[in-house]
Amino acid sequence: MTVYIAPDKAQLLAAHRLDNFDSVWDYQGEWFEPPNQRRGGWSGVNRVALPEANATDYAVFLKRQQNHQRRTGRHPIAGVPTFLREFSMLLYLQTQAVPAPKPVFFAKRKVNSDQQAILMTEALTNYLPLNQVTEQMFANGMPSQKTQRVLIDAVAIMVRKLHVAGVQHRALYPKHIFVRLNADKPADVAVIDLEKSRITFWDFYRTYIDLAALNRHAVFWSRTKRLYFFKQYLGVKRLNRWHKFLCRLIYKRSQRGSTCA
Repeated sequence: MTVYIAPDKAQLLAAHRLDNFDSVWDYQGEWFEPPNQRRGGWSGVNRVALPEANATDYAVFLKRQQNHQRRTGRHPIAGVPTFLREFSMLLYLQTQAVPAPKPVFFAKRKVNSDQQAILMTEALTNYLPLNQVTEQMFANGMPSQKTQRVLIDAVAIMVRKLHVAGVQHRALYPKHIFVRLNADKPADVAVIDLEKSRITFWDFYRTYIDLAALNRHAVFWSRTKRLYFFKQYLGVKRLNRWHKFLCRLIYKRSQRGSTCA
């Protein structure tokens, strides 16, 4: 059995008897996402509020799965739990200063022929999915263009950080980018749902695949906003020939209106 507990949360989890596999696995609570049944296995999510000594609640997402595997180069037949891949990626992103949920508890075990895994992460309190934020901001033309660009800047910087770290998300949809708007500073942006993510060594491929997915699902983004995002992601004021070529490739894959000039 493999068990990880975030050092600064060990006492809190112990106080709520959520510091070992059996007690966490047997947790009873309302489902945030009811168990998803597939291929003889299942995976479900609870949102749990853990009261702290200072009378505030520490919110976490508790994810449990059984027989949800993904094949890897090292495990081409049996595969590994998808939560193990996500947990490993979350730890890696911490070392790269890429904003993502903090892993609080992880454990996996094999019971007879069943592979079981648990992943508990800190909830992104006061964050909203990017698709909800842009619907509110872009669809109504409010607030000002300057405020909208501050948001786009923050999202572009986060995605660039992710790719500079060598990570290809492989499902970079607006619903997997979470945003917390601030009155007096740039928005906080974090990336979630990293089960499919992986380290790749080809910069072009990370950009091509992930930005095509984001562009395809970026509803309410005008052509101008898409172009502005692309420039901010690249860190340039004008697109050169290579940038325009890359942009056209992204457009063709995404099957949406071109953002190129």
